[in-house]
Amino acid sequence: MLFAEEHAGWLLVLHTICAGALVAATTHLVVWMRGFARSRPGRIRAVRKFAFICAALYVSAMILGNLIYPVYKVRVRVEYLEQPGAVVRESELRRDVAARARESHRALMSAGARGQDELGPAPGPDDAPGLDDVASAAERERAAERPRQAAKLARWFDVKEHWAALGCALMLGCALALRAWDPKRHSAAVAPILFLMALGSCAATWLAAIVGIAVSGYRAVGGL
Repeated sequence: MLFAEEHAGWLLVLHTICAGALVAATTHLVVWMRGFARSRPGRIRAVRKFAFICAALYVSAMILGNLIYPVYKVRVRVEYLEQPGAVVRESELRRDVAARARESHRALMSAGARGQDELGPAPGPDDAPGLDDVASAAERERAAERPRQAAKLARWFDVKEHWAALGCALMLGCALALRAWDPKRHSAAVAPILFLMALGSCAATWLAAIVGIAVSGYRAVGGL
């Protein structure tokens, strides 16, 4: 049993909520700090407050993410994303299930058509010959690409982990600097640096959120 595996689903929900709030908060902070880029800081008290909110959300998201990381590492990356055979088998299973669903739908449509023979055959998907063959060929081509896409996602997940850690450091530094910096007593040249720190942290947050959603779209940790 992996650490926190039985609670991984709920931890992922909390992590996602926290990450969504973090994306919104960091974006809001950058908008409020746009005057800092021109060395004209404003709303300094509100900016300080928002910076500490962002820092708290960042730390919370990182803690929750690290709690479920062992489950992701084993159950998602090692057992799925880095196993082309597992990805291919799942694609084939989904294709077989979809084919059986289509056959079931055709049987229902045929039964309905037999009950209304006097109205003549109704046009439907079966009237276009070759559509199933085209769809099957396209699905096979997509299935062949999935192992490569899964491996690429695993690498991107590692990249986003490094950028998320950097974004957290930038936000903590920005919040602490804003607390110590007073635009009335200190140089205004610090303002653009603070803006760049907030902007870099916001960009890292967006990258982490997009990659995290993409990975979860392939395989999420645990179940509720």
